[in-house]
Amino acid sequence: MSSMVIGLASGSLEKLVVASTATGGAVALDMDVDIYLLLGGAYAFRKDVGAAGGTYCDRPELKEEMLGGMAAHGVPAPLDSLRNLKADGKVKIHVCGTAGKIWGAGALDDFVDLVDDIVGIAEYITRCEEADVVQVL
Repeated sequence: MSSMVIGLASGSLEKLVVASTATGGAVALDMDVDIYLLLGGAYAFRKDVGAAGGTYCDRPELKEEMLGGMAAHGVPAPLDSLRNLKADGKVKIHVCGTAGKIWGAGALDDFVDLVDDIVGIAEYITRCEEADVVQVL
């Protein structure tokens, strides 16, 4: 079976939507997906941030237009989308331990329920070497 690795270094709404959309495509193609939450990605999945609906926008002046377009076309919030994909596919979400510590979140319980584990950066690099597709967002 083929696999995809996503290194999510940004916690912006735009990058979260791209990550969840790419994950959906990979699951539809019956791929295993590993998402590694690097610096900004780890922040977006902290319980206190993720539960509030996400984090910042790369283009704040377009946030309302983007949210309106998502609502008009049935595009779910990224964490909701990932929650559904984890239920339907082979999706694992890992937090970089150093990234979590930078944001004051050193334990698995500090993150939303989507996060499977906390790992070292060597695991991310090894998975990138092994994967068929690698994306860094």
